[in-house]
Amino acid sequence: VGPLPPSFLRLETRTRDGETVTTVRAEPAPQVDLPPQQRTERQVLSQPELYQSGNPQAGLSITIAQAVLNKSYAMIGNMDPYVRLTVGHTTCETFTHSNGDKNPRWNKVYHMPLPNNTSIRTINVEIFDEKSLTDDLRVAFSKINVPERVFQGHTVDEWYPLSGKLGTEAEGSINLIISYTTMPMMTVPYQRIHYPYLQAAPAQFYTPVVPPPVVIRDEDINTIKDMFPNVEKEVIKTVLESKRGNVEGAVADLLQLTSDSTTVNS
Repeated sequence: VGPLPPSFLRLETRTRDGETVTTVRAEPAPQVDLPPQQRTERQVLSQPELYQSGNPQAGLSITIAQAVLNKSYAMIGNMDPYVRLTVGHTTCETFTHSNGDKNPRWNKVYHMPLPNNTSIRTINVEIFDEKSLTDDLRVAFSKINVPERVFQGHTVDEWYPLSGKLGTEAEGSINLIISYTTMPMMTVPYQRIHYPYLQAAPAQFYTPVVPPPVVIRDEDINTIKDMFPNVEKEVIKTVLESKRGNVEGAVADLLQLTSDSTTVNS
């Protein structure tokens, strides 16, 4: 910050209405020339309007619609893909499309704040396959340059190529809908996820969301049956239903089940 002036904190005594009043007065520190990077950060932090609730802030409205992947990396069953989206300092993730495999759909909208719309011009997209026993596997990624016409008020609905183990732009493509907008931010910039304001429905009209029924495929049952020949197919089907069709989760439960049975029998 630099040296402080001698009068940075001083006591002032004055008489008012016959009473002696003592106050503490703070003088501002002198301006100090900062390196360009620090100066930019200081300028952003010195704008209190960015931190006040309800003030509009520029940002990108990004809809992560769907993707088409050229290869499934699941060893058993199907992939369970989700997307990690990063713009500047803001990162968010979609829900996992269970059994989405090579044709996942999300249709999620995110508002990504832009403190300075001239410095952030790229969107980083990563697609992961969610795992239950190991770390999630990144199967595809892309660094997308935001088209200039987005900042001129146009909405862009395009497919962008994905890279990965198959090679550059050879992993498939992802469909994004991008527009430039302003909306009130809930708190300070760089918050992880920002949701648009929605009017809450009255309690008496609330309808609980019932998850769609899970379709258990015969090929998944047969695959697991080959791994656990002593386990009845009905048991395998019940475990798959409890895991909502997640083959890896079902295998993990059956491993635990058979291990417990072996321990009891011994």
